[in-house]
Amino acid sequence: MTWLLALDTSTPITALALGTGGELVAQAEHDDRGQPAAEQLAGRIAALLAGAGVAVRELTGIACGVGPGTFTGTRVALATAKGLALALPCPLFAVSTLAAIAGAAEGEVLATIDARRGEVYAGQFAVGPDGPVARGPERCCPIDQALADLAPGTCVIGSGAPPTGQLLPGVPARGLWRAALRAARGEAAAVATIDVTYLRASYAELGVNVPRNPPVPSPFV
Repeated sequence: MTWLLALDTSTPITALALGTGGELVAQAEHDDRGQPAAEQLAGRIAALLAGAGVAVRELTGIACGVGPGTFTGTRVALATAKGLALALPCPLFAVSTLAAIAGAAEGEVLATIDARRGEVYAGQFAVGPDGPVARGPERCCPIDQALADLAPGTCVIGSGAPPTGQLLPGVPARGLWRAALRAARGEAAAVATIDVTYLRASYAELGVNVPRNPPVPSPFV
């Protein structure tokens, strides 16, 4: 029996999904707006597997959300997924976090994540029985720009959606599962080559964050 585990911590909602033969067997969503996901992720995965009666060694594939989203959260999930894929060993599949959000809807979908600074992460998808298929490149831009030229009837969802859209605080586990299945139908990339998707530079990279204390010279230099 083949078992696929999917995880995403790129948004304030940690989403986990486990299934076999294309069927979702177990799922979990955890609100991390009050605590860091990094401290809880391993235990949550263990609990999900135990609840389904599946041993870690039975996993035959891992699918991981690679962003865009929170910089630290995305790295936590990918580091965990890479560790599992290398240890088992098993294939690792990269999943767009926006595709996982789009997977919660049907038809033409604009998936959004609040990127702050007056911008959203956005991606257009066609969502059918085989899961979300990207309509074009994902981008970081003002919501008005993301909404421009959308096809009539397009569903707008996610934490960056306007009041007329469907607001979601994070990735739904069922949407993650559908996006993971879609990714798993493709060819797995080498684990070392899979990286996170940021779409824009961090505050640190832009030089916006200033250290509170001056740097301390290393005694070894």
